[in-house]
Amino acid sequence: MKRRILLTFLLQLVTCFATGAQSLPGKKISSAALLTDLAMIRSAVVALHPGLGRFEPRERFLHSLDSVKTVVAGADSTTFVSFFRMVNPVLARLRCGHTKFFAPMKEFPFYFFTDKLIPMIVRFDNSDRLLVTHSSYPQAVGKYVMHINGQSIESVLRALRPHMMVDGFVQSSADAQIQQYFSAWYADFIQGSTGSFSVGLTDGTETSTVIEMMGINVGAWQALNRKNSYLTGLNQLSFPSDTVARLRIANFYSSEGDKHFRHFLDSVFTEIGSRPVRQLIIDVRGNEGGNDALGKHLYAYIATKDFRYYDRIEVKVKRKKDVPDRGHVYLPRFLGLARLVIKKDSQGRLVFKKHQNFGTHHPRRGAYTGKVVFLMDGLSYSVTSEFLAVARDENRGVFMGEESGGTYHGDNSGTFAIYKLPSTGLDLGIPLGGYYSAVKPEPTPGRGILPDVTIKPSREDLLTGTDPANAFLVR
Repeated sequence: MKRRILLTFLLQLVTCFATGAQSLPGKKISSAALLTDLAMIRSAVVALHPGLGRFEPRERFLHSLDSVKTVVAGADSTTFVSFFRMVNPVLARLRCGHTKFFAPMKEFPFYFFTDKLIPMIVRFDNSDRLLVTHSSYPQAVGKYVMHINGQSIESVLRALRPHMMVDGFVQSSADAQIQQYFSAWYADFIQGSTGSFSVGLTDGTETSTVIEMMGINVGAWQALNRKNSYLTGLNQLSFPSDTVARLRIANFYSSEGDKHFRHFLDSVFTEIGSRPVRQLIIDVRGNEGGNDALGKHLYAYIATKDFRYYDRIEVKVKRKKDVPDRGHVYLPRFLGLARLVIKKDSQGRLVFKKHQNFGTHHPRRGAYTGKVVFLMDGLSYSVTSEFLAVARDENRGVFMGEESGGTYHGDNSGTFAIYKLPSTGLDLGIPLGGYYSAVKPEPTPGRGILPDVTIKPSREDLLTGTDPANAFLVR
């Protein structure tokens, strides 16, 4: 189970677990109660998380958690929102994008002040400035954000980045998440109870202006956010010319099942094989994942020789009885049977021994062997980054766009343990499998797949809905 499927699953699960979930941001909770939640977080992460210590020494995470404990213990009580804001960046220090920490909510990731959101949609352009692309205040559109309520946008971004759950040290992933839900993250991690915003803007010259804005609700924000991308959300094949095929893979799953996705790929490469295609563009920008077997299936269609996909999957526990605080955690039913395929390897690691992505794989019959271009960005994550890592390791093509959202060497994902913290009702999702791609050691640990050609949208691209990749691709 990978990222996008995980989000759907967790949202459903949070609804089922919603006991005590209507805590208000300003509600005060006693330090004794919060210390109970902190102890559960610590024991769960230490016992279960396969990525603890993977990208940073585990002591840094534990020290940060102990620092929160000291602050909480030093007060009689702490507000719900303050506790969430203290703990979330500590969990982000696991450097695992699949770890989830959910506040009680109806709409992910809008947790707090959901009727007082900044009425703007923003995107980073190729100058790395934050541009307003849509707003209920038309005079703001096309301008760059300079400050919000007196706080510079640089300071705002420095405050938000440590809260983003990111694999390794991939800033493109953090910034992709920030721009995707900027108003929500601002409300979750910075905003006070006010519903008004003094927003300083500039047109990119020395001219600046300040607009006083009133907050909007989630529904109004979502309406602003519609049709705000040049990327289609559908998997589809097109032919820009007789010799160029463009395959958009928006996700690695199908609402009609994996078999439907496989049939789609079968038809795609049959069509490509019937034409004089000399270049295949595979666009996985914004693809946050899906079924990991489908990533391997796609690669088999462009493989030029036998390949390996996964090296190993590490786990921390073998039996349900080894899971702490069993009365507060949801575990998948099949987890009890997993012990039958979990063994110790020669280095004493607990590893999951059965997965269809293990072993040596062959190219599909009729696999495309011509030139390939991969389009990727900071939301090319999970299954998508695994697919890109193998393609990079096999030197299969040219990589364009931005650094992938997931790291080159793998991620922590698979199935999940979902804790409901007893005092706050917060939900903590811990991935149980440490996935390691069968690739050569990365030159810079903790980074994603780096582009050969960097492509970022210009101001004009963002305002007109133009795909910046078009200017770089063979017509």
